[in-house]
Amino acid sequence: MTTPQHIQTLQVFNGGKPCGWLGQTATGFWFHYASNTPQQHWVSLLMPPSTNFYQQAELFPVFAQHLGAPACSYADAFSQLIQLNGQQLGSLSLANPDNPVVTPPLRTPPRLEPGQRALIANPNTSTVRRPFADTMVHHPSCWPLIQTLQQLKKQADPNNRLHGLRWAYQAQLLDQWVEHPRPDLAPYQQHLYGFEAVHAVLNLNPQQFNTLLENSNRFAQVLHEVARTYCKNFSAEIELLQKLLPFISRGQLQASLVYQQQAARTSRPIVLGLDYLPLQ
Repeated sequence: MTTPQHIQTLQVFNGGKPCGWLGQTATGFWFHYASNTPQQHWVSLLMPPSTNFYQQAELFPVFAQHLGAPACSYADAFSQLIQLNGQQLGSLSLANPDNPVVTPPLRTPPRLEPGQRALIANPNTSTVRRPFADTMVHHPSCWPLIQTLQQLKKQADPNNRLHGLRWAYQAQLLDQWVEHPRPDLAPYQQHLYGFEAVHAVLNLNPQQFNTLLENSNRFAQVLHEVARTYCKNFSAEIELLQKLLPFISRGQLQASLVYQQQAARTSRPIVLGLDYLPLQ
């Protein structure tokens, strides 16, 4: 069995279908699409398959956004990524091609401390979805924040036209945790969509993004421009975004673009809008 620290290559799947390989070398990381077909699934909005091979010193933001804080140095990046197999947010999943064993996701959340969250699988879902963790579970300390977000959603989007915060409507407070369905499953009719954090879309590393956060006016302008560039209903997106800016700036929420693939004859994904996922 290949130990995690020796993993040099991961196979990448989008929506459960192979789309390429992610590799690690002594000088950085590379990603190679499975074919030269521009119509294949995109791994990232900034990494279209029109270019077959990508290489850089730091881990690509579309993968780095899923890592925890201890992996900021990326020394154990692949070890963490392989543990996310079947439990990731969005359409991407990964496997070790040298040891392709899928670990069944947890059916019961572990003990959570304040500020912690976990991904679990709902045993009541269909067999097709059981390999995917479909519920986010938080410590009950997160419940007041979710209630506040529910009210902000009602104020800024009374007709529920935007994707942002739809997950909050289905959140439930239980005895030991707060749970809500994965936003790429239940609210989006059981399709696996791509989620890409704003810092990944902007191709910023964590240090650069924190620097941007410190300039609140500049940060608001950048997010407004992201909404205008990618979102069709951008005026409504910006209205909701304005109400959520304090939570994003404090690190309580992460703004992400939600997208899906178009028909096979086209080569670009459709951006559905912005969503906001809790970080605590």
